[in-house]
Amino acid sequence: MDFKPDLSRISWAKGSFDLPSAFYKLQIPSVTTIIGDIIPDPDLEKWKQEVGEEDAKKISEAASNRGTSMHTFIEEFMKHLSKTKDASDSLKHTQIESQKKLKEQNIPQDKIDIGRDMFYKFYYSDYASNFDQLLATELILHSKKYYYRGKLDVIYNESLYGTVISDFKTSSSAIKKDSIKEKKYKYQLGGYCIAVEDMFEEKNLKINKASIICIQTKSDLVQAIELLGDELEYYKTEFKTLVKNWHIKNGQEFLTNKII
Repeated sequence: MDFKPDLSRISWAKGSFDLPSAFYKLQIPSVTTIIGDIIPDPDLEKWKQEVGEEDAKKISEAASNRGTSMHTFIEEFMKHLSKTKDASDSLKHTQIESQKKLKEQNIPQDKIDIGRDMFYKFYYSDYASNFDQLLATELILHSKKYYYRGKLDVIYNESLYGTVISDFKTSSSAIKKDSIKEKKYKYQLGGYCIAVEDMFEEKNLKINKASIICIQTKSDLVQAIELLGDELEYYKTEFKTLVKNWHIKNGQEFLTNKII
């Protein structure tokens, strides 16, 4: 295939013997960028049209602040719990430290309060006890094989399944089965699994379970969208197709030779 480079993406820097060398900057998309660009979401587009572009932007920003707040409370709690094994002390820790961090990020107080309330829904759910064998939080991911990146909320060991990954989401209502939103979340988990296994290939790390833990604003229900076995392998394979299509769409077809 013919490679037609975008010359604006070439930069110069010192190379061997301090001589000038030219480097071609690849576009490395995130997992969510790939999914958003390749998979149409009619429900999302319809919602944007109904509320208007300006209001949609405000609502999305508020949801983002709410999500940041909840994630911070959960992350601080889990990291402290992993070190101390003391749930009560970890709860006290996250109440203090999360408030400080969120204030430093200029998150509005009302969104901090909502995020804290959503954290408590997680804390009192059956899922909170699953993370006592924590391996990492806020793990920065990249795949050298497929040229994409991402950020994973948590990776941990579970007695039944071994190494597991999870991501936390907020939602105003339950995620409907077989909806576009549910499928997008499953593609996201597939992409995260590939990247984690790619990064730790030398250690033969295998992800046996992946889940989205969704915490609702208008209900105490905590919903889990889980991938196991054949379904997990299916979405890993499907995500590779999404990656390939994204690179082709963005003029990087030369990267797709080894993507199966």
